[in-house]
Amino acid sequence: MMRIRTELGELAARVVPGPPQVAVLWHSMFTDSHSWDRLLDQLREQRTLVLVDGWSFGASEDLDHVVPDFNDACVRAAAAVIAQVQDELAAGAVDWLGSAWGGHVGLQLAATRPELVRSLITISTPVQAPSASMRRQVRLLLPVYRIIGMRGPVRHGLLDGMLTDLTRRTDPEAVDALVAPMSRANRPAITRTVHSGILTRKDLAWAAARVTCPTLMIATDDRGEWSPAECAQTTASMKDASSAVLTRSRALPSLECPFEAATLITDFWTKTAAAT
Repeated sequence: MMRIRTELGELAARVVPGPPQVAVLWHSMFTDSHSWDRLLDQLREQRTLVLVDGWSFGASEDLDHVVPDFNDACVRAAAAVIAQVQDELAAGAVDWLGSAWGGHVGLQLAATRPELVRSLITISTPVQAPSASMRRQVRLLLPVYRIIGMRGPVRHGLLDGMLTDLTRRTDPEAVDALVAPMSRANRPAITRTVHSGILTRKDLAWAAARVTCPTLMIATDDRGEWSPAECAQTTASMKDASSAVLTRSRALPSLECPFEAATLITDFWTKTAAAT
């Protein structure tokens, strides 16, 4: 386990040994680094994996205040993670793999610190700022969550937004990958992280336009706020980017279609390695 000091508190990161090249993975909001577990056997064949837990999740420290420019702070923390990776594991740039929250961090990191990112993969990562309806829903649910936790309308709303109907009915392990991190006793801290990560998030089209490293943006066919068409339109205007679509998944393909997601990721890593 790595411990990385940042301005917002210590981050924890699990290290899964593999070949010399390192990939840093940052998870989606509402989950922790275990949301990647179904992909690890495939991914570790090509990379040493550093799986970051965001603040208030997993083994990382709790966020103690709402952060207005949260993604900026996350990017500085990501640079600290990579600096420690370079000190302890391998020199040079890393491959960044981010789901939603982690994708937003990776986009801005690759745009502003290009020397740190060898390649970038984002999964289910809308480039535009959250819609007014999403902000309204989060504002309504967060106070309720802080009081009652993962029960009633909070549980229903989160699971419905993140997982397909089929997954919710037939895959209790995937459901638990959301319910367990959100059922911890540190609900006030989780509330601050979710508030910071969603309600303060800004449009990142400017960052996408500045990314120059090889990039793969993966969309799903069942997430209304980030459609395959929007994803493809974004990558078409980038320097060295492509898009892909995973079907039968909503916001967390690492849980809902892990084999297909891992195949896209490893194929992209193989392709980018061959091109360098």
